[in-house]
Amino acid sequence: MPTKEKISRGETLFNEGRLDEAEACFLAAIKESPASAEALNNLAVIAAQKQNLTAAIDYLISSLQIDPFQREAVLNCAEIANILGQPDIAVPVLRRYLDRHSNDTELAGLLDGTEETQSAKAKVAVLCLPLLDSFHGDIVDSLGRSYEVRTGYDGRLDSIRKLVAWADIVWLEWANELTARLTNELPELKSKHVICRLHSYEAFTGFVAQIKWERIDDLIFVADHIKEQVLLQQPDLEQKVKRIHILPNGINLDRFAFTERTKGHNLAFVGDINYKKGPLLLFHAFAELVRRDPRYTLSVAGRFQDDRFALYFSQMTKEMGFEKNLRFDGWVDDISGWLDDKQYIVSSSLLEGHPVGLMEGMARGLKPVIHNFVGARGIYDDRFVWNTIDEFVAMVTSDDYDSAAYRAFVEDNFSLTRQLEQLKEIFGRIEKEINDR
Repeated sequence: MPTKEKISRGETLFNEGRLDEAEACFLAAIKESPASAEALNNLAVIAAQKQNLTAAIDYLISSLQIDPFQREAVLNCAEIANILGQPDIAVPVLRRYLDRHSNDTELAGLLDGTEETQSAKAKVAVLCLPLLDSFHGDIVDSLGRSYEVRTGYDGRLDSIRKLVAWADIVWLEWANELTARLTNELPELKSKHVICRLHSYEAFTGFVAQIKWERIDDLIFVADHIKEQVLLQQPDLEQKVKRIHILPNGINLDRFAFTERTKGHNLAFVGDINYKKGPLLLFHAFAELVRRDPRYTLSVAGRFQDDRFALYFSQMTKEMGFEKNLRFDGWVDDISGWLDDKQYIVSSSLLEGHPVGLMEGMARGLKPVIHNFVGARGIYDDRFVWNTIDEFVAMVTSDDYDSAAYRAFVEDNFSLTRQLEQLKEIFGRIEKEINDR
């Protein structure tokens, strides 16, 4: 059946209320003719009928890339984008259409209303230093559904100044040298609502004493024990900052799909190798495990940040005869896929804030084997925590293995959905304060 006939048949089925059959026709048309703007628009309408508005927008954007002047698709895109609270999507679509069809009063009026909605949205600038933006991508995406969001990751003061001048709310990711500099040298911050999120390393590098905390309205910690460390250095912090929150990191469970597992012999370690991660403890704990059972392997997704550790690991694996048991994969982009053939996720750290790699492994169904780092027992169940090398070996070799329970622990406590709900409450209060000024 030719593409046109498939589309015609699909439209007939749609009018009869047979959505699934109509969708199948349009998908078949797309398979045959990927550039069919009409079929893509029709798929968007069906997705909207099924309340899948995100999919509807995706179909419409694809359709309008092929033919930006389909009136029906432009109208659908504007209406759904406004329902989603994302007028940024609709505005350029409407403007492009009206450049050619300036006498279309209906869509001109829709553009006016959409631009008004867009201008009413609070503006959020998210700032951090280069290469430190890996922890908040999901947060930026979520904020973009309700606010106008711009990011600044180059660290240059002139571009930061422009973003701060534009914004109503400024999010400072990490309480590090950038936050210290801006709170001391950028008077423009005084008229903005400023949020700062402090992870863990910043509490041990002297930045706490350098930051002008009076400039921070909402301070977010990722864990209680990090807050306690900062309060030891800055006892009057709670008087200087308007509000303090504990907001743990959230794991996108869609990105880290659960796979049922049973006990095996493959361990995973996620993180760059530096002294904070306890590499010598990791090495000797694993060496003892291999001494007792040479079937075990350890794969590391991370880079050596000190050549001395690389030299030590290289020498000692040869000395102890288990080069084949230890594998270094360097930086890994697809951690979820890399974890496919593993059964255990290991930590040997001295101290962590709220470690993401461990929870990603648990979300995938790996058994956590966590050294009792400072703060560990405040985050994880005691059954996941070990003190000694003997306890490490016993935990790995134990028959106690419950893949679903490890996933459930993350779902119940540290899902991205849970994090974003808490963040929504914080921003709701901020918006009210801004509107009450």
